[in-house]
Amino acid sequence: MKKIIFIFFSVLLGHTEAFALNIFACEPEWAALAKEIAQDKADIYSATTATQDVHFIQARPSLIAQIRKADLVICSGADLEVGWLPLILRKAGSSKVQEGGDNLIYASYYIDTIEKPVRIDRADGDVHPDGNPHLHLNPYNLLKTAFVIAEKLAGIDPENTAFYHENEKTFRAVFWEHIKRWERKAKALNGASVITNHRNMSYLFDWLKIKTAGTLEPKPGIPATSKHLSELTETVRKNNVRFIAYAPFESPKPAQWLSGQTGVKAIVLPYTVGGNGQTKTLFDLFENSIDLMLQAMEK
Repeated sequence: MKKIIFIFFSVLLGHTEAFALNIFACEPEWAALAKEIAQDKADIYSATTATQDVHFIQARPSLIAQIRKADLVICSGADLEVGWLPLILRKAGSSKVQEGGDNLIYASYYIDTIEKPVRIDRADGDVHPDGNPHLHLNPYNLLKTAFVIAEKLAGIDPENTAFYHENEKTFRAVFWEHIKRWERKAKALNGASVITNHRNMSYLFDWLKIKTAGTLEPKPGIPATSKHLSELTETVRKNNVRFIAYAPFESPKPAQWLSGQTGVKAIVLPYTVGGNGQTKTLFDLFENSIDLMLQAMEK
């Protein structure tokens, strides 16, 4: 009987130790990246999925409960989560994670954002003063953020410092090799012109030297209008647009209408981990995105 009790408590304590930390990720990409570094040392929760537009998330009680127990929070920043994250942080009242604290990572703090507006005017739509926040689609930005995550985890859990840094180094080495292969594979995309729904693919296109000829939205955050779509038909022809791309959480109708009018293929890019059945990891995300774009380029 004593032996059974000992085994029971050993298993229980082992499980508790295995998930010593709780990580709250605002988006699936940061949950996936945190998993690469923390592995079995943390329980990782993603506040959103690939089928949700992160601009418009409700501050649900379940999110407040999850962030209240979090040791580390990882988000994109650059105001992507401004509509809901500050609210749940306030309501959670956590002593571990607070706005401006060491245990809240905004990835945008550690990279050079692109598409910073020259002026801030609500008439220009939903613009982000600190630049485009959809920064995870440049794989080099993930490498930068991975190092930050390892450093933060080491600060929270110093006994496992070597573990986190070794995982980060392993991920960096493997991911770097994939980046170089992806760049070779995607050379046919260099210089191609495309249309997107919103500028949430800009980092992917910037990395692969793809040109954005226009967006289905007349202004950021403003749904496509008949007038604007009609104008885009001429944009497609003048710029030799090769495909029209949109994310899983965006309406397919504007892209499909423009595709029907111009004969240019409309494709759904995964945008983040879980964006389709082929994107279960960060590696899958870039592999599948490149494959879909190359297929769209085929006549």
